[in-house]
Amino acid sequence: MLDLHEFMPVNYLKKEAYTGSHRGMRYRMWKGESGEDTVLMTAAWPEPYGFEATPEEQKCVEQFDFSADGIAAAVDWLNRQYEENYAGKN
Repeated sequence: MLDLHEFMPVNYLKKEAYTGSHRGMRYRMWKGESGEDTVLMTAAWPEPYGFEATPEEQKCVEQFDFSADGIAAAVDWLNRQYEENYAGKN
């Protein structure tokens, strides 16, 4: 399972995207816009390719509040994505 303490804080995400991988699943968090609101965009997709090289139909993307609570919710979502789509396949 992914651990919240391994992820970057909101201040980091204000300027940079955060990427990682976990047992066959890659993921990315970045600052996005939804209307006039700033949101935390989070994506999960299968290895081996990076975000830009992976076809859109292979990515699962969700948005969360751009806050520490939003990061915690995104990590929970990534863990669910892993369990539902990647566990036992590597």
